[in-house]
Amino acid sequence: MFGGRPEKPGTIAALEFQKPKNGMVPQYQAGRKEKAAWHKQQKDPLPLFVWETLSGDNTGTYIVGRLGQHWADFDKPAVPDEADLAEFQKVVGGYVDSVVARYYEFMPKISNPGDAKTPAKFAAIITFHVRYGKGSDFRSAIGRVYEAAQKTKWPPNYEWYALANGGPTGVYVLVLPHHNWADFEDKSDVKPFRDMLKEAFGQAEADSIVDRIDHSVEKETSEIIQFRPDLSYLPGK
Repeated sequence: MFGGRPEKPGTIAALEFQKPKNGMVPQYQAGRKEKAAWHKQQKDPLPLFVWETLSGDNTGTYIVGRLGQHWADFDKPAVPDEADLAEFQKVVGGYVDSVVARYYEFMPKISNPGDAKTPAKFAAIITFHVRYGKGSDFRSAIGRVYEAAQKTKWPPNYEWYALANGGPTGVYVLVLPHHNWADFEDKSDVKPFRDMLKEAFGQAEADSIVDRIDHSVEKETSEIIQFRPDLSYLPGK
């Protein structure tokens, strides 16, 4: 999901979950392409990324947004909000059933992102709903997982986000990039998660970390999203 400005990117991902009306996906996609062309005309310096949800309860919902933002950036958008909204209503709005805006905060201190400038073709999205009052337990446990991964030089890339606004409290999102479908297969040369923890800290501490996660999480859901560069606006392309 990474992107944003290289000089001093912020940590906020401002995303809209847009569900096209039944039977209107082609019109919606054509509208998104028009919107991308409009951003190019405006000489918008920031990318506007689009992903399509391929599995789970939100199958068919498109995720549209910007990454690497600071909250203060929203006070001075490169393209005025009014003009942006007017263009959205003109070329996309009529084909959309619902729009939900959410703000997520990237957690760089416990993430291991790749160095690509644009998102991977696919990503597995795992959403953790943490019990009320158990947030610090959960955060300390996933912090320990990061330490274990660094210590053992565990190769997988992953990114953690916390929902900052736009839904229930205690929602954390783990993003696992994949280059193609084959990349979803378990890798024989990558240590399984629990084995990696055991190698880093020993069996007792590994069990304790997994226990803390188990006891702090109320439910966990998974879905797959696909990056749609054809619908995205990528400056300079």
